Amino acid sequence: MKLSFYVIGNVQNVMFRQTFVRAAIKRKLKAGASNDEQDLQRVHCSLSGDATIIDEMLSKLLEGKPINSWNAYVDELHQYDYFIELSEHQVTTDNVGQFNWSPNVEFYL
Repeated sequence: MKLSFYVIGNVQNVMFRQTFVRAAIKRKLKAGASNDEQDLQRVHCSLSGDATIIDEMLSKLLEGKPINSWNAYVDELHQYDYFIELSEHQVTTDNVGQFNWSPNVEFYL
């Protein structure tokens, strides 16, 4: 399954992209995430892999609970009717380790 969507909530400057991508890696999914330059409450995301696992991850995101210790959370999730290729995202399962992330974050997702 391949799916792209955007999320709205407390998702920028709170390590959301890293948390989202590392949660995908933990579940053996491929993922990508990009901040929306015009809307600081929106991040564009893509997931690829097993449909059941993707559904489980989306359900966790939609619980509205913090997904990390920096209080990143999702209020809304809106699916696109097209797929954003992972290579088009800022952070992906292939490059997440190349960023200089703060080490002071716990992942809950």
